[in-house]
Amino acid sequence: MIRINRTVLAVMMASIMIILSACSGNSTEPTNKNASTNSNGAVDENKVVDVSVFAVPSSDVIDLKTNWFTGYVKETFKLNIQWNIAPSSDYLAKQSLLLSSGNYPDAFWSGSFSPSDILKYSKQGIIVPLNAYIEKYAPNLTKAMETAPGLKQAMTAPDGNIYGVPSYNSCIHCYWGQKFWINTDDLNKFGLSMPTTTDELTNVLQTFKDHGLIPLSGTSDGFDPTIFLMNAFIYDNGSDFFNVEDGKVSYAPVQEGWKKGLTYIRDLYAKGLLDKQAFSQKGEVIKQLAAQNKVGVVPYLYSAGFIDTANPNYPNWSTVPPLKGPDGTQYAAFSGNTPKSLTFVVTKNATEEQIVRMIKLVDFIYTPEGTQMMNFGQEGKYWTKAGDGVKGLSGEQALFITQSDKFYSAGAKQNEGWNQMGPIFQNTTWRNGFVEAKAPFSADGLESLLMLETMKNYAGHQPKQVYPGVIWIQPQEYQNFALLKTNIEQYVKQSMAQFINGSKSIENDWQTYVEGLQKLGLTQYLEMAQKAMTEPFDTSAFQSDPKTVEFLSSLK
Repeated sequence: MIRINRTVLAVMMASIMIILSACSGNSTEPTNKNASTNSNGAVDENKVVDVSVFAVPSSDVIDLKTNWFTGYVKETFKLNIQWNIAPSSDYLAKQSLLLSSGNYPDAFWSGSFSPSDILKYSKQGIIVPLNAYIEKYAPNLTKAMETAPGLKQAMTAPDGNIYGVPSYNSCIHCYWGQKFWINTDDLNKFGLSMPTTTDELTNVLQTFKDHGLIPLSGTSDGFDPTIFLMNAFIYDNGSDFFNVEDGKVSYAPVQEGWKKGLTYIRDLYAKGLLDKQAFSQKGEVIKQLAAQNKVGVVPYLYSAGFIDTANPNYPNWSTVPPLKGPDGTQYAAFSGNTPKSLTFVVTKNATEEQIVRMIKLVDFIYTPEGTQMMNFGQEGKYWTKAGDGVKGLSGEQALFITQSDKFYSAGAKQNEGWNQMGPIFQNTTWRNGFVEAKAPFSADGLESLLMLETMKNYAGHQPKQVYPGVIWIQPQEYQNFALLKTNIEQYVKQSMAQFINGSKSIENDWQTYVEGLQKLGLTQYLEMAQKAMTEPFDTSAFQSDPKTVEFLSSLK
């Protein structure tokens, strides 16, 4: 038998370890043995690299393959994108199918990944952390995470890793989307003032009815009038019904304020002041009523959604400020606790070359110019840079002159930009600067009007704390949470309709209704919601700006 002494054995083992080390490498970042590097180990950034990408294009985009911005990405960031396209109608199903099949692309550019999805797929090793890449290659994104409300909170998983980037859209007028619009010409005609309390609104609606108008309507496919009304009694965010005070989560639909709000809405309905068709008719009906001056108050995101800007009556529609209820409650529903999901993630199939290039692309888009180009394409067709002295919506120097009416005109097709597809960064700087401020009620002053009405009447009327859009629930618990949420919210909405139309008595059936929620697991649901909320969403950054209101009001 051949014997090997310890010295020889040690030398042999050391040699083997050196060979293995050279083959495997020690990097903690995702690597790929096929990635091209130079002699210093750095990524070769001059070579065009193919990358497979999942995307859900907007219906106005003609062809992503020949799109101008796609070509710009190839030329500037050396990425030759192989598109894996899904229609918006079933992209979630296709995304899930790709991930479960194992045959997924290098990246998902405009996917939709909930926090539970992130926890699930990161644990499985399918999506990879991007911290090191962001720190090294994405200074704009890094700055945005520190300055944009909610962004860092949405991107950072409980383990401290960043597995993706969201679409960040600071749409101020969208954040307070549950507005009431009133025909001020009718107010003047009947000697009425803008209502500021629930009692004053009742009087206005009764007067409208007495003069043959439909006092207050709504739609089943757009905006629910009950949300605006309920906020005079208790905060109703119009979505999950969670309220937060001092870090404690409660459920609005079982509170006394909700009961009082239902009573008020029921009385409006019973008196014929709230249109009985408001919960069943389509938006097209409202458009016809507004065009014919047959309706007094309409709940909608923006007035141009239900009345044409060319209509002579268009300038008469203004927003109703949040109403004060009998006890002084006065809230406006707020949906700015965003983003709620991640759109861009990188899978384990991606190489070092691909990841570096994609992160640099995302970092470019996280600048005003990058978002502008990604949305609308090259300068000159749909937008130009604003000249000196041109003012944006806040009264400060505008960044761009954007022909958004042309770009977004009904049925229009374009092949210049990706149109908000993927990880956009439409923060307040971009929002305030992407158009020139025009007179609010002019034909091209829609953005000015929406900013003015929102800042004047709604911004700042939300609670100091709201439930966050991002909650980190473990995948094994998420299914139960989602089932509880579906059943409880369905029961709340069904019961609300019955209380309002009188088929259930608020006075006699309220306790039975609350007990029904408990039987559906409300206590467990709230406990899970409380546990999942790492911290409340702070709304202190979302306030009215008097200077903006003054500036926009001065435009004629």
